Amino acid sequence: MNYKLDLKDKKLLYELDSNSRQTLQELGRKIGLSKNSVKYRIDNLIKEGIIKQFHTVIDISKLGYISFRLYLGFRNITPEKEKEIVEFLHKKEIVTWIVSVEGNYNLAALVLTKSVKEMNELWKELNSKYINYLEKKLLTIMSKVRYFSRAFLVDMKNNNSEICFVSETEENNSGYILDDKDREILKIIAPNARVNIIDIASKLRLNEKTVISRIKKLEENRIIIGYKTVFDLEELGYLYYKLHFKLHNVSKEIYQNFKDYIKHHPNIIYDDEVLGGEDIEIEIQVKDVNHLRKITEEIKENFGKIISDYYSLLYYKEHKYLFLPVQVQSSLAPREKIK
Repeated sequence: MNYKLDLKDKKLLYELDSNSRQTLQELGRKIGLSKNSVKYRIDNLIKEGIIKQFHTVIDISKLGYISFRLYLGFRNITPEKEKEIVEFLHKKEIVTWIVSVEGNYNLAALVLTKSVKEMNELWKELNSKYINYLEKKLLTIMSKVRYFSRAFLVDMKNNNSEICFVSETEENNSGYILDDKDREILKIIAPNARVNIIDIASKLRLNEKTVISRIKKLEENRIIIGYKTVFDLEELGYLYYKLHFKLHNVSKEIYQNFKDYIKHHPNIIYDDEVLGGEDIEIEIQVKDVNHLRKITEEIKENFGKIISDYYSLLYYKEHKYLFLPVQVQSSLAPREKIK
């Protein structure tokens, strides 16, 4: 990374990661900067490619979506054929995230559907086209995902913030029913958490107070559950790993201790509960392989008696990342491209 972050930059990144919809004044008060200085720094961090995007975190389970996680391991494959498989998945509207990985598998994807039938159709088509190139396949369901703020940005020893963006709720059971205007608001705010209320009101031809009220209701009903920031981890000097642990001889107390450790560790960003996956799956961002090894050894030192096996995957190239299920968007208007 050519750009040298100072302490103010790091604090700003942390605050934006915790809540990217904070106003310039709020950010300034927390960091000790003027409104104009905060704006200048945000603009500069975007220009340098460190901040890629601000996004709104939506509990997709409350919109009626099932989250499928797909791992693929290739065999006898050329770079051209691998690119073809990525493009095949990229074109599918129900595939919302694709990343190249190193380790036991070569590609990971997130598929959001409203029925098993939709997933089965994609599964059958994938196999019919590329069965000769697929050495390993693993399809699981994400039942719960906890998302933690990046405490490592400000050298905090413990994380103290979390949100759950894949819950065990099958649908919104609060009694609040989304209408077309709510969905249009979600479409606008999902890929741009810092969008101005005035701009939303203008686009939707609504009163500003109405927009504010609707967003507040979406927050109160836990449909909107947070506002985060997408960083270029390479520019920040970090690597992104997924760790999978198989457990044995586990008591409820030790399991909960493991979960508490995960929740508070400054470098652990996601805690994934996966039907058909491993007993513990976490996503971790570290400075280098030695940093990963140090944390892994710490985990084994604390919980080695219940870990029967583990493996890691390196997420190194993201091909697609949507912030809202396409079917929610496409029912309203042609989907805008998210770069």
